[in-house]
Amino acid sequence: MAVRFEQSQSLQARQELKLYTRIEQANLLEMSEEEFHRLIAEIEESPLFDRLHRQEKIVRYKRFQKTDLSQHFYELKEELVAEPGSLDIESLLLNKQDIVNQIKKLGLEKFKQLFLYPEAGLTAEEIAQECHLDISEVQRINGLIDELSIAGEFYNPSLISRGGIHYSKIASVERGPEGFIIAYFSPAQARGKFMINYEKFEEMQKSEAFTKAEVKEIRELFRKLELINNRKVTVYRILQSIIEKQALYFDSGDPMALLPFTQKELAKRLEAAPSSISRAITYKSIDTPWGEKPLKDFFPRPKRFRKESIKQLIEAEKLPLSDEAIKAKLEEKFGVAISRRAVTNLRNELKILPSRQRKKNLQSSQGN
Repeated sequence: MAVRFEQSQSLQARQELKLYTRIEQANLLEMSEEEFHRLIAEIEESPLFDRLHRQEKIVRYKRFQKTDLSQHFYELKEELVAEPGSLDIESLLLNKQDIVNQIKKLGLEKFKQLFLYPEAGLTAEEIAQECHLDISEVQRINGLIDELSIAGEFYNPSLISRGGIHYSKIASVERGPEGFIIAYFSPAQARGKFMINYEKFEEMQKSEAFTKAEVKEIRELFRKLELINNRKVTVYRILQSIIEKQALYFDSGDPMALLPFTQKELAKRLEAAPSSISRAITYKSIDTPWGEKPLKDFFPRPKRFRKESIKQLIEAEKLPLSDEAIKAKLEEKFGVAISRRAVTNLRNELKILPSRQRKKNLQSSQGN
């Protein structure tokens, strides 16, 4: 009886932990970009993370495929200022021009390799030696990267505001040598996810390399890193799926090239909860070769797509098309198979006259 009671308690504890983790993941997905990147910066600046990353090599970064940091970050222009009422980037860079100059002297590739994507986990001393810098200069460069990481949405602010709600621009979709890439505005996102060598940690724990208090603290750090990974991976996979599904739009810039795509469909593809998709894209936008666009705009409803297709066909017609003719062209040009009655209903919703009336109006205008 006691064994069953203990098993029941253990099962309940696991279920409560699972529920608590789901709540934490949901909260993290809803967190603003600034808060999220501040959380990452606080963790990465901690002595414990530094030890696990640079000394013990237990934690490292792994970049996502076809991603980079936006060119806007490398510019580091002093004249960059945010919109009224937000953080002033000119003030952020004040008295830091010498750091900016040091970064430019290093060159883009070395800056990326040693500071932006420090997968090798070199110590500050090793980086200083490699770059012929003082340790204090290395620390100041890392400090500037952290500050700009947190302020990413301010030095490249969104211009979209709907219903009084301001959007966060999280990335730019840019053309690369092998197709489109995701160019993040924040180094924290561009660095990718945290890779944790649990096997090495367990081995070091057995050899008593860590105290019991340190082990507890490390396990809590790992839990936070996994939660952060969950948001990073979710956002990355959403952006990748949007690029793949809406490739015609990114190539042409034609709004009519946006294919019907539902959040439910994406959730099924990613094996994620629809609520997670909704939380991850809410009030977020991206730059495209054709301008800034809210993420939600990449999920046009089928009905909206059909209405826009009908509207485009009618606007391009030389002679008025009957609803039956529109039905045939919808399938031929857009792959949309609907009934003639559905075409009629959608045309009426668009407040477009029947072909007979459009023909009469056309003849009347030509007669004049």
